[in-house]
Amino acid sequence: MDPMLLRCAAVSASSGSRYAVGLDLGGTDLKAARVSADGRLEGFAKRPSRAAESAEGPLEAIAEAVAALTHGARDGLIGVGLGSPGVIDPVTGSLAGPTPHLHFWEAFPLRERLSQRLGLPVVVDNDANLAALAEHRLGAARGARVSITVTVGTGIGAGIVVEGRVLHGARGGAGEIGHLPLGRGGAPCRCGVPDCVEPDASGSGLARHARELGLSPAEAATVFAAAEAGDPRAQAVVAAMADRLGAALGVAVSLIDPDVVVLGGGVAQAGERLLEPVRAAVSRYTLATHREGLRVVAAALGERAGVIGAGLLAWDAAARSA
Repeated sequence: MDPMLLRCAAVSASSGSRYAVGLDLGGTDLKAARVSADGRLEGFAKRPSRAAESAEGPLEAIAEAVAALTHGARDGLIGVGLGSPGVIDPVTGSLAGPTPHLHFWEAFPLRERLSQRLGLPVVVDNDANLAALAEHRLGAARGARVSITVTVGTGIGAGIVVEGRVLHGARGGAGEIGHLPLGRGGAPCRCGVPDCVEPDASGSGLARHARELGLSPAEAATVFAAAEAGDPRAQAVVAAMADRLGAALGVAVSLIDPDVVVLGGGVAQAGERLLEPVRAAVSRYTLATHREGLRVVAAALGERAGVIGAGLLAWDAAARSA
């Protein structure tokens, strides 16, 4: 078992029935649950994140979610963990700059404001990092020493975990593989940097390319099904996406040298229809020494990975302070 999980379990066992609240904040939804020290969930629920309302909207949604999970009583609650989009400073817990999904939170002191609002110890991290932490400890990367978990949806996010701990980088921005300059230049990236791979390797890029070739509806599931049925246009769309995603993963593999790459997110629900061409692309763009023993697999924890990871983060903090 992961050493940090053992420490968390010891904290839990020493003090009766205790739990953390794990929260996964998105531009549309807020996912929340009670999380045990070994990552089991209770009371998982989704509610509107209210991110489009104001800077206070998501804080109010979070406070409501915590109140619903604790039933107004906080006996046994060890703390709150939150996963959020954006680059989060690992020291201050603040959003380091703008994020497309949280328009009112540019350079926002997230941990400080949320702790004040809840009156509880709070820890925060990037949502992709926390999904990666959950997959590393309890999901598809369990048992790996080094793993990369990539979430492919409207955009691309990634988290790197080394021996049970998230690799944050100097400013909290490690893992931004969607912004590697490997794009074909067909569409601008929302970040403003030229030639990012995200517009070509994400779900939104897949849909755009499908529309350009006259496919309708241009949703990921429909495109993958059409490709499997032999539609040459859909096959071209999937091949182009897999090639660019594989190129980005190849760079990540060359830099990080992981045991396993985990693919999650909405687009990754295509399963082997995406995994097979991505594996082939990773093989094309990766050194032979790094391909040896490398696994590229589907995520195991689904939409709950971020909540599990947020809860584990809170347990980690409790274990360090015990």
